[in-house]
Amino acid sequence: MNSLLKGAVASGLLLGLTGIAQANLIVNGSFEENALARGSWSVFNAIDGWSTVWGPGIEIQNNVTGPAFDGMQFVELDSHANSAMAQTVGTAVGQTYLLEFAYSPRPGVDSYSNLIDVFWNGVSLTDNAGITANGASTTLWSLLNFNVVGTGNDILTFAALGKSDAVGGFLDGVSLTAAASPPAPVPEPAALLLFGTGLVGLSGWIRRMRT
Repeated sequence: MNSLLKGAVASGLLLGLTGIAQANLIVNGSFEENALARGSWSVFNAIDGWSTVWGPGIEIQNNVTGPAFDGMQFVELDSHANSAMAQTVGTAVGQTYLLEFAYSPRPGVDSYSNLIDVFWNGVSLTDNAGITANGASTTLWSLLNFNVVGTGNDILTFAALGKSDAVGGFLDGVSLTAAASPPAPVPEPAALLLFGTGLVGLSGWIRRMRT
């Protein structure tokens, strides 16, 4: 492969990579900031980035009933009873974002107690169906994602909606990133070769004109 082709392909690859690494707009999305001892749990009215919307509060666990999806800690939304928590996020108006989070049913708990839902500006992203499953012998994480559109100042809410019995679904690894733009097209090798040949011919014509 000639140097011109190599350079063009490399440029195309670099352009294609610019949209891959996006900043996470969620504060404390893995719930590690309010550190607890391993094997312990606690309920908070507010934690870094998140506040209680309704219910007794936000329960943080550190390896009580199973490992976290990311880091050491995660949230149980049914704390002393069903609860909801929210974070306000600054966004670009009209920008599409990818919302991702990990969900696990609480081990040993039936699906009717593990139900949670996620809301963007008060609208259910599951069309009010919610997310639930029967618990296994340990945490069993599933990564879920949704596309949302920024309005400039948006509210992301997670809520426990199953049986309010102090045991319910787990949440971890919340992220919100701007949807990547499509990568710039890489010129076809044949076109690049023709372009290179044209440059060579042009340089020869310029030399002849100078002699």
